[in-house]
Amino acid sequence: MTVDERDLVVELLTSMKKFFKFKELEKLIDLTSPTIWRYVHGEVKPSAERARTLLMKLLDRAILEKLREKFVEFDVEGFAKTYELVYNIDLLNIASIDAYIWSQNLGVNCVATVEVDGIALATLTARRLNSKLVVIKKRKEVGYQKFYEVSYVTSSPPEVVTLYLPSGVIEYGEKVLVVDDVVRSGRTSAAVFELIKKAGGRPVGFYALLAIGDSWRQIIEKYVGNNYKAFFQV
Repeated sequence: MTVDERDLVVELLTSMKKFFKFKELEKLIDLTSPTIWRYVHGEVKPSAERARTLLMKLLDRAILEKLREKFVEFDVEGFAKTYELVYNIDLLNIASIDAYIWSQNLGVNCVATVEVDGIALATLTARRLNSKLVVIKKRKEVGYQKFYEVSYVTSSPPEVVTLYLPSGVIEYGEKVLVVDDVVRSGRTSAAVFELIKKAGGRPVGFYALLAIGDSWRQIIEKYVGNNYKAFFQV
């Protein structure tokens, strides 16, 4: 499925204007407010060449940092407040476009995530990649007899968690992109990768909405090398 980058620019601008005023966008992407308005309202589309330039500007780390400042907060115990982050449809729209552009050459057949907060971003990303969506659960799904399962110990609070994937949901050799809402220690991600490998899938990339710290990197790199990205990093 071929995606018109001009349409992606219009989508990004439409979502970005929910968080930035036209004058702010004008300075950030070096485009006049009237032109932005015409793009957003469908009066005209940018040229293919300008669209590529605008995509790079709209998803530049400087703009994403400004978005992060608006969304990422921590409570008194140091835990990220993620509800508004993982369920804001315009933010998820922007992140799914970023995930799509970054992963489109990985040959992804399947997007996998763990219930529940990563489902929204994984769904949007799978749709853009025209791939299958797989949701790994912490209980056995009714109606299936055979499951692959992997257990791991969480860091806080320490407890044993088991993940389940029905047999046959991932086909042998399928290239899988793992999408998560938040990655901190990487323990859950490691369990997901192991489960995918047990099912015969081939992990090819990892994308997270929010990455906290750096301890997760070594674990992710063990499975997908440098094919990983975080939309926000703190």
